[in-house]
Amino acid sequence: MRLFIAIDIPKQMKSEVQRLQNALRQAAVSGRYVPIDNMHITLSFLGETDDAYSAVSAMKHAAEGIRCFPLHLGGYNYFEREGSKTSYVEVLGDMRELRALHSALTAALRDYGFKTDYKQFTPHITLARNVVHDDKCTQALKHISPSLNASMNVNGIILYESIRKEHGMEYIPLHKELFYDKKS
Repeated sequence: MRLFIAIDIPKQMKSEVQRLQNALRQAAVSGRYVPIDNMHITLSFLGETDDAYSAVSAMKHAAEGIRCFPLHLGGYNYFEREGSKTSYVEVLGDMRELRALHSALTAALRDYGFKTDYKQFTPHITLARNVVHDDKCTQALKHISPSLNASMNVNGIILYESIRKEHGMEYIPLHKELFYDKKS
C-alpha cells in the first residue's frame, strides 16, 4: 500500500483553492493539476508499506495533547526543483499547534520504524505539478490569492491510501484520528 497522513480540507476551502487553480490554468503554459477531491494538507508521506497498523498507532500517539485549531488560506507560491515547479497555496493560521502536530507525528512515526523526511515543513495545498509559467504569471497569481476567503477548524488527521487508477490517483481514507478537545 502507498500511504500518507494528511489534514482533509472542507468543500468551501477546496472551492476557493480551485478558483486560484483555474487562474493558474489560464496563465500557465502547462502542468498536471490536482483534482479538487484530492486536495489536502500533507503531514507525512509514508510511501510503500503494509504496516497501516503502526501508522495508526503513531497517529494516536501524535494526536495526544493536540487541540482543535484554525487554519486559513494564504498566498500563491511554488517549489522549484531541477527546473520543475510545483504550484501551491500557503496554509496559515495556528502555526504553533500545526507545527506541534507535525513534530509529534514525525517523532511517533520514527518510533514506529517509518523513515521520515528531515526537510522543513511547509504547510500547503498543492495546485499542480510540473507547471511552466514565468514571473509575470507568478505576480498575477500572488495578486489574486489575497482574495481567497476560506478557513477551517482542524479536528483530526487522516491516514490515506493512494491508489493509481486509469483516470489518475485516488485517495482512500483508511483511518481518522480525532483530537481530544477539553472544550467539547
